[in-house]
Amino acid sequence: MKKIILTAAAVFAFSFANAQDLKSKKGENYLPQSGDWAIGFNADGLFSYVGNAFNNSGNAAPSVDFQNAGTFVGKRFTSDKTAQRVIANFKVGSDTEEIAGEKTTNSGFDLTAGLGKEWRRGSTRLQGFYGADLLLNISSTSEKITDTGYERKETSGLGFGIGAQGFIGAEYFLFPKISIGAQYTYGALIAIEGEGKITETGEDEVKTGKGSSFGIGGVGVSSINLTLHF
Repeated sequence: MKKIILTAAAVFAFSFANAQDLKSKKGENYLPQSGDWAIGFNADGLFSYVGNAFNNSGNAAPSVDFQNAGTFVGKRFTSDKTAQRVIANFKVGSDTEEIAGEKTTNSGFDLTAGLGKEWRRGSTRLQGFYGADLLLNISSTSEKITDTGYERKETSGLGFGIGAQGFIGAEYFLFPKISIGAQYTYGALIAIEGEGKITETGEDEVKTGKGSSFGIGGVGVSSINLTLHF
Protein backbone atom coordinates (compact mmCIF):
# COMPACT_ATOMS: atom_id res chain seq x y z
CA MET A 1 0.00 0.00 0.00
CA LYS A 2 2.92 2.33 0.79
CA LYS A 3 4.28 1.83 -2.74
CA ILE A 4 0.87 2.64 -4.20
CA ILE A 5 0.62 5.90 -2.22
CA LEU A 6 4.16 6.97 -3.18
CA THR A 7 3.52 6.20 -6.85
CA ALA A 8 0.26 8.15 -6.80
CA ALA A 9 2.00 11.09 -5.12
CA ALA A 10 4.69 11.07 -7.82
CA VAL A 11 2.07 11.11 -10.56
CA PHE A 12 0.28 14.02 -8.91
CA ALA A 13 3.52 15.98 -8.54
CA PHE A 14 4.51 15.35 -12.16
CA SER A 15 1.15 16.56 -13.45
CA PHE A 16 0.69 19.55 -11.14
CA ALA A 17 2.55 21.95 -13.42
CA ASN A 18 -0.22 21.57 -16.02
CA ALA A 19 -3.09 21.87 -13.54
CA GLN A 20 -4.46 25.02 -15.13
CA ASP A 21 -4.58 23.55 -18.65
CA LEU A 22 -8.17 22.28 -19.06
CA LYS A 23 -7.79 21.24 -22.71
CA SER A 24 -5.33 18.93 -24.40
CA LYS A 25 -3.22 19.93 -27.40
CA LYS A 26 -5.92 18.32 -29.54
CA GLY A 27 -8.59 20.53 -27.97
CA GLU A 28 -10.13 17.77 -25.82
CA ASN A 29 -11.69 18.79 -22.50
CA TYR A 30 -10.07 17.28 -19.41
CA LEU A 31 -13.08 17.77 -17.14
CA PRO A 32 -16.51 16.09 -17.42
CA GLN A 33 -19.34 18.09 -18.93
CA SER A 34 -23.13 18.03 -18.79
CA GLY A 35 -24.43 14.88 -20.49
CA ASP A 36 -21.27 12.81 -19.85
CA TRP A 37 -21.42 9.33 -18.30
CA ALA A 38 -18.76 7.81 -16.04
CA ILE A 39 -17.79 4.48 -14.50
CA GLY A 40 -15.32 3.99 -11.64
CA PHE A 41 -12.88 1.17 -10.82
CA ASN A 42 -10.44 0.36 -8.04
CA ALA A 43 -6.99 1.08 -9.53
CA ASP A 44 -4.62 -0.39 -6.91
CA GLY A 45 -3.45 -3.02 -9.40
CA LEU A 46 -2.38 -0.39 -11.92
CA PHE A 47 -0.34 1.57 -9.37
CA SER A 48 1.29 -1.59 -8.02
CA TYR A 49 2.34 -2.42 -11.58
CA VAL A 50 3.86 1.04 -12.13
CA GLY A 51 5.59 1.02 -8.73
CA ASN A 52 7.09 -2.43 -9.23
CA ALA A 53 8.55 -1.34 -12.57
CA PHE A 54 11.15 0.66 -10.61
CA ASN A 55 12.33 -2.17 -8.35
CA ASN A 56 13.07 -5.88 -8.35
CA SER A 57 9.61 -6.97 -7.15
CA GLY A 58 7.47 -9.24 -9.27
CA ASN A 59 5.45 -7.21 -11.76
CA ALA A 60 2.16 -8.93 -12.48
CA ALA A 61 -0.07 -7.66 -15.27
CA PRO A 62 -1.96 -4.44 -14.38
CA SER A 63 -5.61 -4.80 -13.46
CA VAL A 64 -8.67 -2.86 -12.34
CA ASP A 65 -11.46 -4.01 -10.03
CA PHE A 66 -14.68 -2.71 -8.47
CA GLN A 67 -14.31 0.41 -6.27
CA ASN A 68 -15.68 -1.59 -3.34
CA ALA A 69 -15.82 -5.38 -3.46
CA GLY A 70 -18.26 -6.33 -6.17
CA THR A 71 -19.85 -2.88 -6.36
CA PHE A 72 -20.57 -1.02 -9.62
CA VAL A 73 -20.55 2.79 -9.43
CA GLY A 74 -21.78 4.81 -12.40
CA LYS A 75 -22.52 8.50 -12.92
CA ARG A 76 -24.49 10.70 -15.29
CA PHE A 77 -23.59 14.41 -15.31
CA THR A 78 -26.65 16.64 -15.24
CA SER A 79 -24.41 19.72 -15.43
CA ASP A 80 -20.69 20.43 -15.44
CA LYS A 81 -20.74 20.44 -11.61
CA THR A 82 -23.45 17.91 -10.66
CA ALA A 83 -24.00 14.22 -11.34
CA GLN A 84 -26.51 11.48 -10.57
CA ARG A 85 -24.97 8.29 -9.14
CA VAL A 86 -26.04 4.66 -9.52
CA ILE A 87 -24.71 1.94 -7.21
CA ALA A 88 -25.32 -1.77 -7.75
CA ASN A 89 -24.02 -4.94 -6.12
CA PHE A 90 -25.47 -8.44 -6.67
CA LYS A 91 -23.94 -11.58 -5.19
CA VAL A 92 -25.31 -15.12 -5.49
CA GLY A 93 -23.47 -18.32 -4.80
CA SER A 94 -23.35 -21.83 -3.38
CA ASP A 95 -20.58 -23.79 -1.67
CA THR A 96 -20.55 -27.52 -0.89
CA GLU A 97 -18.19 -29.43 1.41
CA GLU A 98 -18.25 -33.17 2.06
CA ILE A 99 -16.51 -34.84 5.03
CA ALA A 100 -16.87 -38.53 5.91
CA GLY A 101 -20.09 -38.84 3.92
CA GLU A 102 -21.71 -35.75 5.46
CA LYS A 103 -22.39 -33.02 2.91
CA THR A 104 -22.84 -29.34 3.87
CA THR A 105 -24.14 -26.84 1.34
CA ASN A 106 -24.26 -23.09 2.02
CA SER A 107 -26.00 -20.77 -0.42
CA GLY A 108 -27.45 -17.29 -0.56
CA PHE A 109 -27.83 -14.03 -2.36
CA ASP A 110 -27.28 -10.37 -1.57
CA LEU A 111 -28.54 -7.41 -3.59
CA THR A 112 -27.63 -3.78 -2.90
CA ALA A 113 -28.83 -0.93 -5.08
CA GLY A 114 -28.66 2.81 -4.60
CA LEU A 115 -29.16 6.25 -6.09
CA GLY A 116 -27.31 9.40 -5.18
CA LYS A 117 -26.37 12.95 -6.04
CA GLU A 118 -22.89 14.40 -6.44
CA TRP A 119 -21.68 18.00 -6.38
CA ARG A 120 -18.25 19.08 -7.56
CA ARG A 121 -15.86 21.91 -6.68
CA GLY A 122 -12.74 23.25 -8.36
CA SER A 123 -11.74 25.09 -11.52
CA THR A 124 -8.56 23.11 -12.33
CA ARG A 125 -7.84 19.48 -13.15
CA LEU A 126 -7.85 18.80 -9.41
CA GLN A 127 -11.54 18.41 -8.51
CA GLY A 128 -13.25 17.87 -5.16
CA PHE A 129 -16.65 16.21 -4.88
CA TYR A 130 -19.21 15.40 -2.20
CA GLY A 131 -22.79 14.16 -1.92
CA ALA A 132 -25.05 11.42 -0.58
CA ASP A 133 -26.49 8.03 -1.62
CA LEU A 134 -29.67 6.22 -0.59
CA LEU A 135 -29.17 2.43 -0.41
CA LEU A 136 -31.50 -0.59 -0.44
CA ASN A 137 -30.41 -4.13 0.46
CA ILE A 138 -32.17 -7.53 0.16
CA SER A 139 -30.51 -10.79 1.25
CA SER A 140 -31.11 -14.42 2.22
CA THR A 141 -28.97 -17.42 3.25
CA SER A 142 -29.45 -21.14 3.78
CA GLU A 143 -27.46 -24.12 5.04
CA LYS A 144 -28.28 -27.78 4.26
CA ILE A 145 -26.60 -30.77 5.89
CA THR A 146 -27.24 -34.22 4.45
CA ASP A 147 -26.06 -37.68 5.49
CA THR A 148 -27.38 -41.22 4.93
CA GLY A 149 -31.11 -41.01 5.65
CA TYR A 150 -30.77 -37.59 7.31
CA GLU A 151 -31.22 -33.98 6.24
CA ARG A 152 -31.20 -30.71 8.15
CA LYS A 153 -31.87 -27.37 6.45
CA GLU A 154 -31.79 -23.93 8.04
CA THR A 155 -33.09 -20.99 5.98
CA SER A 156 -32.89 -17.39 7.10
CA GLY A 157 -35.79 -15.05 6.66
CA LEU A 158 -35.64 -12.49 3.90
CA GLY A 159 -33.42 -9.65 5.02
CA PHE A 160 -34.36 -6.09 4.09
CA GLY A 161 -32.27 -3.02 4.77
CA ILE A 162 -32.40 0.67 3.94
CA GLY A 163 -29.65 3.16 4.55
CA ALA A 164 -27.90 6.35 3.53
CA GLN A 165 -24.29 7.37 3.22
CA GLY A 166 -22.52 10.65 2.77
CA PHE A 167 -19.30 10.79 0.76
CA ILE A 168 -16.48 13.20 0.07
CA GLY A 169 -13.43 12.82 -2.13
CA ALA A 170 -11.07 14.28 -4.70
CA GLU A 171 -9.75 13.30 -8.11
CA TYR A 172 -7.15 14.53 -10.56
CA PHE A 173 -7.59 14.38 -14.34
CA LEU A 174 -4.36 12.94 -15.72
CA PHE A 175 -5.75 12.77 -19.25
CA PRO A 176 -8.90 14.10 -20.96
CA LYS A 177 -11.90 12.51 -19.14
CA ILE A 178 -9.64 10.07 -17.22
CA SER A 179 -9.03 10.69 -13.53
CA ILE A 180 -7.64 9.07 -10.39
CA GLY A 181 -8.84 9.83 -6.89
CA ALA A 182 -10.23 8.52 -3.60
CA GLN A 183 -13.60 8.67 -1.85
CA TYR A 184 -14.44 8.48 1.86
CA THR A 185 -17.89 7.47 3.10
CA TYR A 186 -19.90 7.51 6.33
CA GLY A 187 -23.37 6.02 6.63
CA ALA A 188 -26.22 4.49 8.59
CA LEU A 189 -28.32 1.36 7.98
CA ILE A 190 -31.59 -0.03 9.33
CA ALA A 191 -32.06 -3.78 8.71
CA ILE A 192 -34.98 -6.14 9.29
CA GLU A 193 -34.82 -9.93 8.96
CA GLY A 194 -37.97 -11.95 8.40
CA GLU A 195 -38.84 -15.23 10.07
CA GLY A 196 -36.62 -18.16 9.11
CA LYS A 197 -37.12 -21.88 9.64
CA ILE A 198 -35.29 -25.12 10.41
CA THR A 199 -36.41 -28.46 8.98
CA GLU A 200 -34.85 -31.71 10.14
CA THR A 201 -35.55 -35.36 9.36
CA GLY A 202 -37.95 -36.79 11.93
CA GLU A 203 -38.49 -33.43 13.66
CA ASP A 204 -41.18 -30.76 13.51
CA GLU A 205 -40.41 -27.56 11.65
CA VAL A 206 -38.93 -24.84 13.89
CA LYS A 207 -39.35 -21.11 13.33
CA THR A 208 -36.27 -19.02 14.08
CA GLY A 209 -38.03 -15.70 14.71
CA LYS A 210 -37.58 -12.22 13.34
CA GLY A 211 -34.92 -9.61 14.00
CA SER A 212 -33.89 -6.02 13.38
CA SER A 213 -30.80 -3.87 13.74
CA PHE A 214 -29.57 -0.31 13.39
CA GLY A 215 -26.02 0.81 12.84
CA ILE A 216 -23.94 3.86 12.01
CA GLY A 217 -20.88 2.93 10.00
CA GLY A 218 -17.34 4.12 10.47
CA VAL A 219 -15.39 6.07 7.89
CA GLY A 220 -14.66 3.91 4.84
CA VAL A 221 -12.30 4.54 1.91
CA SER A 222 -12.59 3.05 -1.55
CA SER A 223 -8.81 3.20 -2.05
CA ILE A 224 -7.35 4.64 -5.27
CA ASN A 225 -9.96 4.85 -8.02
CA LEU A 226 -9.74 5.20 -11.78
CA THR A 227 -12.77 6.91 -13.34
CA LEU A 228 -13.51 6.96 -17.07
CA HIS A 229 -15.85 9.61 -18.54
CA PHE A 230 -17.44 9.36 -21.96
